[in-house]
Amino acid sequence: MSDTTASKKAAIVALKEARFSNRAVAEKENVAPSTVSRINNRYGPTHHFDAKTFRPSRRRKMDDRDIRTALRMLSSGQAKNVADLQRRFFPHLHVDTVKARLREHGLGAYVRQSKPLL
Repeated sequence: MSDTTASKKAAIVALKEARFSNRAVAEKENVAPSTVSRINNRYGPTHHFDAKTFRPSRRRKMDDRDIRTALRMLSSGQAKNVADLQRRFFPHLHVDTVKARLREHGLGAYVRQSKPLL
């Protein structure tokens, strides 16, 4: 899906205000009729063609407060690892979700390397 330029959006809204049908505008501007309808509904009333529209995203399952709790539990020793943390404090979440959110905050797992015998 490619973004429509502001000039194309302005042309579509201008043609719709001149009482052209969606099909006629679509053929003239080389877009789908549904695109004409969507652009006219979204930008026609305001004429703010450069403005990005608000698109709500899905709420995170683990918010910042949960992250702080998880970090505190790991640093205080109340949880040994992420699996223990998930089992005891976040049973409604998958262990990979907890692991990914902790990784986003700079807490990644590592395997301790043994020193070679010389």
